[in-house]
Amino acid sequence: MIILSWNCRGAASRDFCRTLKEIIRQNNPDIVILMETRCSGRKALSVVNSISMPYHHMEEANGFSGGIWILWRDPGMNVSFLKSRRQYVHMEIRPNNDRSWFLTAVYASPQEQNRRSLWKELNEIGLNQKGEWLLVGDFNEIADPNEKKGGARTDINACRRFASWIQNTGLIDIGFVGAKFTWRGPQWNGLERVFKRLDRALSNADWRVRFDEAKLEVLTRRHSDHHPILITLNPFQNQRMDRPFRYEAMWSLHPDFGNCIAQNWKDQMDLKQSLEDLTVALKGWNKETFGNINKRKKEIMRRLGGIQRATDYGKNLFLERLEKHLNKKLEEILDREEMMWLQKSRENWLIEGDRNTRYFHTRTTIRRRKNKILKLRNQNGTGRKIRRN
Repeated sequence: MIILSWNCRGAASRDFCRTLKEIIRQNNPDIVILMETRCSGRKALSVVNSISMPYHHMEEANGFSGGIWILWRDPGMNVSFLKSRRQYVHMEIRPNNDRSWFLTAVYASPQEQNRRSLWKELNEIGLNQKGEWLLVGDFNEIADPNEKKGGARTDINACRRFASWIQNTGLIDIGFVGAKFTWRGPQWNGLERVFKRLDRALSNADWRVRFDEAKLEVLTRRHSDHHPILITLNPFQNQRMDRPFRYEAMWSLHPDFGNCIAQNWKDQMDLKQSLEDLTVALKGWNKETFGNINKRKKEIMRRLGGIQRATDYGKNLFLERLEKHLNKKLEEILDREEMMWLQKSRENWLIEGDRNTRYFHTRTTIRRRKNKILKLRNQNGTGRKIRRN
């Protein structure tokens, strides 16, 4: 199971929807937790319906502040909501054919007084909790001075209080992979920009023992001043089969594509030979100039992550400009990717104003599934499954 948690700082914009859809497409989470959505009512339902997660629970925003959304897609996963408050949503998760465990989505208030009441309520849940328990979200506190850089002097006493609460509640920080700081704050009065590790996952010992290989990955930050975090309970690597070479319509979006065609199309040869030579040239051009789109996308995301992890990030104008440039390049790649899935899905239409990559990806997957030969039948009518290594 994979859980995505993100303080998105507003869920009503088109940029947010595009960013979230891309994060979901890349990471395929089973549960999505969104905090500080800042919208409610019909607008909130409209946003939720545009995302490929058909089931949801919403602790609605108060005006233009707060809001916690829980989204999931599997109808076979039973999610029971036990408590739903402005600062947390506590639920029981029962996956398919597995025993249940408990999950709490946390969005701690920026106001310390409100956070105190939150710690008290969560502590009471912990004392009465029987079974595995995971808490995920934006805790709006740091447990150690090393979880902050820049800004005003760190409040050591506040760090100690939060660390003591974690210990007294019997919780364990499951750690992280990726950027050390999950929130980028403002710059005030000429001080260095502040960064903090506000987003994390805590669990009780039972949960950590059951999911001993679980890991938390800090994803590249986009749209919000918070990084999304991804918790994978049972990490594994997906293997992909090599695909045969085909002409890709997305190549036409590259500025050098026309030159490649003009230089390698030979009118003096017969059509068959000209096509063969052009195919060889396009293979080389695709590898050397256009590049693997997934590889380039991952490379840009890694570079963005490296920038956001840099020690002088926030006070280096070159890094700020490079981040903007890379985000622009990423949008260009997403446009090419959208065309790629449009071609592979063999659909000829596109819903205006929306990035429907996931739709086209789904259509392609369905088509490939239909085309797979899973069983052969001989002349006597006896069936035999095809063994795949």
